[in-house]
Amino acid sequence: TIDFDGQTVGLAHISSMCNSKLSTGVIQDHSPINLLMAVTMAHELGHNLGMDHDTKYCTCGAPACIISDTLSHQPSKQFSNCSKEDYRTYLINRRPQCILNEPLPTDIISPPVCGNELLEVGEECDCGSPNTCQDPCCDATTCKQHSWVECESGECCEQCKFKGAGTECQAAKDDCDMAESCTGRSAYCPTDDLHRNGQPCLNNHGYCYNGMCPIMDHQCIALYGADATVAEDACFDLNLQGQGNFYCRREKARIVPCAPQDVKCGRLFCKFDHYSCQYQYSGDPDFGMVDHGTKCADGKVCKNRQCVDVTTAY
Repeated sequence: TIDFDGQTVGLAHISSMCNSKLSTGVIQDHSPINLLMAVTMAHELGHNLGMDHDTKYCTCGAPACIISDTLSHQPSKQFSNCSKEDYRTYLINRRPQCILNEPLPTDIISPPVCGNELLEVGEECDCGSPNTCQDPCCDATTCKQHSWVECESGECCEQCKFKGAGTECQAAKDDCDMAESCTGRSAYCPTDDLHRNGQPCLNNHGYCYNGMCPIMDHQCIALYGADATVAEDACFDLNLQGQGNFYCRREKARIVPCAPQDVKCGRLFCKFDHYSCQYQYSGDPDFGMVDHGTKCADGKVCKNRQCVDVTTAY
């Protein structure tokens, strides 16, 4: 076991869950008591999800909550009202796309246990013990569906039967997504159907790319928060330099400056607080750069760090 300095037993970055470099937490194996370890892990995970340490005004119905700045020997299993508000703010302001997809039951990797109310591999249903089961579709003794059942759960399942074909099961999430409807033959909503790459979105502020509508304003919000916007055009002219952090591409050890028509496909510049040309960088060559598929001019998108015609980009 590696011992952290002082009283520290875990470290994690705040609001970093969908950041490819910072989405981590490190937990010290500091106690043989499973609950203390679990609360420590939940604490650091909470930081990744935007939760800051609780203040004296935060409550959860216990002397200390999960994101308390100190670990109690009788820790709470509850997040405070402050933590819940921090998480809500994180979802709204940072738009963390990587955590907005619901995992499938087959993604659970622990061994299946019939009666634990978790649908696991090899089970058709799991409604708890025979004495507590309230699911008419499920045989609690076997975790299998009754013989007459068509389905037990899912967006397209109702009262153990498939919903009729054409019943909408998932509304369009945004301009680049399409609504999905039940097939009448499955309990689950079909896989996301997306609008084609290059279709205009967000009132022509962007073009669809792999189901998203990447625009610079949203990329700035993801980096700096809800008050951030894309910087003025003059900031992007820094990408003509081909020096330091201002460029379009790296080719091995060589930095390639942006051509004048490509400056909005290089380093991303944002306006935030009193900074007019704010930017970020890291060892990851893509971090802080304008996202692929982003609109860089009317009828043009970024592809391979070049601003190209949207009609030929895909």
